[in-house]
Amino acid sequence: MDFIMQIFSNNRIIQISSVQRLTRDRRETLLFIVVACTTFILAPLLVWSGVNMGLSLVLGIVVALGLAIVIVRWPLVGLYVVAGCALLIEDNPPPVSTFTDTLYVFSWPSSLEGLFERPIGLVFITILFALVYQRFLKRQRLLAGGELLFPFLFYLLCVAGGIAYGLASGGNLKIIVVEIRPFWYMFVSYLIGYNLISHKRHIQIFFWLVLLSAGFKALQGLYIYLVVLHGNLTGYDSIMTHEESFFFAAFIILFVLFCLHYRSRVQWLVALLMLPCVLVALVANQRRADYVALLAGLAVVWLLVLRVKRKGRAQLIAGMLICLIASASYISLAFLYPTASFTKPVFAVMSIFNPNSTDYRDATSDIYRIIENNDLKYTVKQHPLGLGFGKPFLQPVPLTNIFPQIEAFDMYYNYVPHNTIYWIWMRLGPIGFFALWYLVGSVIVRGSLTARTLRDPYLQLVAIYIVATTFMEIIVAFADYQLFFYRNVIYLGLLLGILVKLPKLAEKKETNHI
Repeated sequence: MDFIMQIFSNNRIIQISSVQRLTRDRRETLLFIVVACTTFILAPLLVWSGVNMGLSLVLGIVVALGLAIVIVRWPLVGLYVVAGCALLIEDNPPPVSTFTDTLYVFSWPSSLEGLFERPIGLVFITILFALVYQRFLKRQRLLAGGELLFPFLFYLLCVAGGIAYGLASGGNLKIIVVEIRPFWYMFVSYLIGYNLISHKRHIQIFFWLVLLSAGFKALQGLYIYLVVLHGNLTGYDSIMTHEESFFFAAFIILFVLFCLHYRSRVQWLVALLMLPCVLVALVANQRRADYVALLAGLAVVWLLVLRVKRKGRAQLIAGMLICLIASASYISLAFLYPTASFTKPVFAVMSIFNPNSTDYRDATSDIYRIIENNDLKYTVKQHPLGLGFGKPFLQPVPLTNIFPQIEAFDMYYNYVPHNTIYWIWMRLGPIGFFALWYLVGSVIVRGSLTARTLRDPYLQLVAIYIVATTFMEIIVAFADYQLFFYRNVIYLGLLLGILVKLPKLAEKKETNHI
């Protein structure tokens, strides 16, 4: 009898726990919706009030205070706010203005320039304060670093050395702050992602934000392409910021994973509905490096899915053969219809490897990058241990000979090059360069092993996505400021924090089932 009563008692506890968990899930989802809706409602007001700096300042203060109160109470909301900023708001002026590029998140208005930190940096500080304060009150560990902490600290130690040497050898302090800020943002994003993600539902909400943001930016791209430019791209190398194409390519990677590995039905359906808009916006934005990165990302996805999905290997191989045949047919069509809009990606990729093979890009852009890379290599030879931060790299062939107005377009052109992989090599020398690849290699190895060992297909999908996105990030970084753009490094940092947390989430789920 006592045994039977114990069973009923345990079942009652389990039912109560399930109800509490369901209530908590609904509360967190509702909170996310409220914050998202409030942001979308206030954002147009802030843009509209841009003509009235007084009203804009008042609204900005109201939004900042509201977010600070919510983040202090629920630090997890801060993670979603940071992710939303990275996915939705430009940190550089786009070729064609949209209302999101006038929101002051990654920079200050001219009247407030010179403050010690950007608005997004203040959000980071608020999140860390709220997290540490709550854990201090609960007598918990203040911050956890995860398995990537050592590679990150080694990397940042080399950055600190570059700062010290730069200051000691005449580097400009203001330039140093500008150069190192992306390193700090990436690391703190990693800490936030690792410490705040504690349930599978948090990851699902995060990827809902990824999907909806990609759809929103794609609609922006369609509006610019079809309404503002009337479908005519003459005179435009791109219609949105460079990093937008990277997020579109990452969206396609996520959609392919939904198709190949695990179909989260509602998210897959939403992604399917958004896919045509994303494809049109990606092509219209005309970023060559992102096409190459997308191809590499798809190859990584296929290899990892083939490794973890043993039962479906025959279908995967058959699908690969079909894709290869379709790709060959598409390339053939490109040569038959070289002026068609849908064939532009083929000639864009060709122009990277053979600039003289097509007129898709102004040859000046390719020559500029070649000379810039040669200048960086020359600087490395002259300073084999690293130049340090805050000093212009050497230019045996001045870049102003190729682009006389470059300083008007980019005031940091002789400090931060397009090739941010060489940038780190030039600034930090061989040890810092090794630290970068040690971090990247740790991510790829750990992500691949995690994908193999996890049993939850959705968490497996997330691990594969993060590994593929890391590959894409590095490929684009060889050509297009990728490790210097705030949006990219913040997004990558959040993903790395999520990656390291996946095994613990899987263990927690198994414990709950037991």
